[in-house]
Amino acid sequence: MPPEVKDILLLAIVNPATLAAGFLIGRRADQAQKIIVAGFAAGIAGVLFSGLLMLTGFFPPKVRLLTGVFVASFLAGLVWGWIGFATRREDSDAG
Repeated sequence: MPPEVKDILLLAIVNPATLAAGFLIGRRADQAQKIIVAGFAAGIAGVLFSGLLMLTGFFPPKVRLLTGVFVASFLAGLVWGWIGFATRREDSDAG
């Protein structure tokens, strides 16, 4: 596996911003189709958090990794969004 792929997976999958954005937006979704929005938001949050890590010096700055981080964070965000959607409570007063 090339080193860039390892860096992309590290920055995308072990990313608290991806997890939080995907799960929380999936939790608030009232239709299954909105999980795609959760994935997109998780991708953006993952790139922003990874950029912040690179900017502060916790990770070596490699800007070319951010596109891969977006795609991997989007896919991870879809999974976390689905988990959030599946574990949400049904509101009995919604009508």
